[in-house]
Amino acid sequence: MQVKDIMVSMPVKCKVEQTLGEVAHLFLLYGVDGLPVLDGEDNFVGYIDKKQLFTAIANDLDSKTHVHKIMVSNLMSVAPETDLKDLYNLTDRMMPVIKGRKFLGLVTRKAIVNYSNLNTTNISMQMGAAFDAIYNGIICIDTKQNILIFNKAAEDLLDMHRSSVLNRPYLEVYPTGKLHQVLNSKKSVSNQKFTYKDKTLLSMNSPIVVAGQIIGAIATLQDISKLEHVSDELEYTKKLKSEVDEIIEASFDSIFVTDAKANVLSINEAYTRITGIKAEEILGKNMYDLVEDGWYDHSATVKVIETHKPVTFTQHVKNGKTLLVTGNPVFNDTGELVRVLTNGRDITELMQLKHEVEHAQNLSRHYEDELKKATMNSGEVVINSPKTREIMDLIVRLGKVDSTVTIYGESGVGKEVFARELHKHSIRKDRSLVSINCAAIPESLLESELFGYESGAFTGAKKGGKMGIFELTNKGTLFLDEIGEMPLTVQSKLLRVIQEKEILRIGGNHPISIDVRLITATNRDLYEMVRKKKFRQDLYYRLNVVPIYVPPLRERKEEIPALIFNFLKVFNKKYNMQKTLDERLIANLIDYNWPGNIRELKNVIERAVVTSPDAVIRSIKFGDSINRGEEEIVMEMEMENSPKIDLRKKVNSYEKDLIQYYVKIYKSSRKVARALGVSQTTIIRKATRYGINLEG
Repeated sequence: MQVKDIMVSMPVKCKVEQTLGEVAHLFLLYGVDGLPVLDGEDNFVGYIDKKQLFTAIANDLDSKTHVHKIMVSNLMSVAPETDLKDLYNLTDRMMPVIKGRKFLGLVTRKAIVNYSNLNTTNISMQMGAAFDAIYNGIICIDTKQNILIFNKAAEDLLDMHRSSVLNRPYLEVYPTGKLHQVLNSKKSVSNQKFTYKDKTLLSMNSPIVVAGQIIGAIATLQDISKLEHVSDELEYTKKLKSEVDEIIEASFDSIFVTDAKANVLSINEAYTRITGIKAEEILGKNMYDLVEDGWYDHSATVKVIETHKPVTFTQHVKNGKTLLVTGNPVFNDTGELVRVLTNGRDITELMQLKHEVEHAQNLSRHYEDELKKATMNSGEVVINSPKTREIMDLIVRLGKVDSTVTIYGESGVGKEVFARELHKHSIRKDRSLVSINCAAIPESLLESELFGYESGAFTGAKKGGKMGIFELTNKGTLFLDEIGEMPLTVQSKLLRVIQEKEILRIGGNHPISIDVRLITATNRDLYEMVRKKKFRQDLYYRLNVVPIYVPPLRERKEEIPALIFNFLKVFNKKYNMQKTLDERLIANLIDYNWPGNIRELKNVIERAVVTSPDAVIRSIKFGDSINRGEEEIVMEMEMENSPKIDLRKKVNSYEKDLIQYYVKIYKSSRKVARALGVSQTTIIRKATRYGINLEG
């Protein structure tokens, strides 16, 4: 056995430039006692555990001290292929496993000792275990007729404990027994049938001869009373097999069975349905040969036979289908591989999407450069939170493929803005982007607006007919907002457009090919609408290829200051003004819940710009006086000679105070994150920045 077979991988690591405080947070966050230390090129340079941390604390080291100053760097390392026998004489408590300076894991002295103990197990115990593992009862006597061996099966058959019979005379323990007779006859006696305590036993008695001398006798006992039930058990087994066969045939996924040598034994009907391969074409053939002949690109069966472990990967079949296959080994009672069972599911369409995304990932460096160029005011989107950055990163990548995208989010979060960003980064950016609000067009007109109509298709139809939105958007991008409001009758036609890449005008007979990138958006739960049969299930899965969820403003409040100043810039330009905002209002704007999301924030800023009598806006009104009433925040007038406020410092100070306040209440980072509506990682990161201690 080699080191790699018993080493412990370490999924969490730290860098040499990280501080003691950051490492302590990693210990708390991941519940570990030690971490490997890697340099900038991910090479192993040392190890740090709680002992070093405690020593640093005892020595009053600053929490900002870099970890490389206290790490252990002189550990003996081993290669993953090192034989464990070579480590027996080493005394190090643990050793890093290194390959090419890359850290793979740790091997501990305890693991090596455990392995050594397994190899030095007492042979006599193994022999005793071997006798106990035998199904039949075994009784062995010496030439003096004293019982030497009495195994577990004999205990169960004769209701006697070995401690009460070992080294006792055989006839004293079992007066009616006949084992001693073979000592005199020197001949084996087979199939001696007798009854013992309502059990029918079969005994086979033989002398034990060594170098021509009889040194004892041995009897094997078998309970044959159970054979009376064999017929019933056989019938039950046949019935069970029949039920299993029916279950296998009823499976939606394909099932493929071979023996341990990769010879095909059986397939179910689903396998033929998915792959087009019939049973008579492959039954009895070997998977090695089938792969070589081009039936499959590779085989889960072959991999399982070679590794004796379950495997899962994608497989391409000669008919062009792509399957997600999982091969599982089947062992007998002795641990010998006897069967390999492989199940598969058709993922051809999913793989097509995967290939499109992989193509986009091949240009990831270019996309990431584009994303880095995006400033806080990138187009219409303000990027100042991890959630928005994740959305923009996904949008940049999805822009290079033509997959259908559905954008989810509450009203006012900016779904259409993200749709425009997706088009702007797409391969169709030089083509038109057309936006349609499905809720704003009457049901009677929506179909004709989307698909157009022929002359005379209905009363009032324009002479010569009319092109629909799909035709007008050909080669471009169509954004269907509020898709959840689309009538079921129009949904069926939209599904045909997606599937067939063609439309049929109202009153027309000839389909028209179209090439349109489709983006949809909704503030409703489409899955729930499908369940209530208010939205077509097949259309839902066609539209929901890549879902994008835009969180509400209350879940990304760190963007509020950036949004405010972006809107100030927009409205100052629009109304030819030079209004500024009293920075003290920022905290109030952050505290507000914003039920109307970004749209409400935009309206509030526009109202403040156009209604404020002064160049500096010192009051903000929330809500509306008609429906919800108004709430107004007013700041006191500052003295003309008062010092200017550093907005960034002000916001950071407010953020620090806010986190400290909630830490005192909730203690743990998880609860604080939930209270503030952000992720736990964000709280840990900001607490580290501000020097705030967290319990976990």
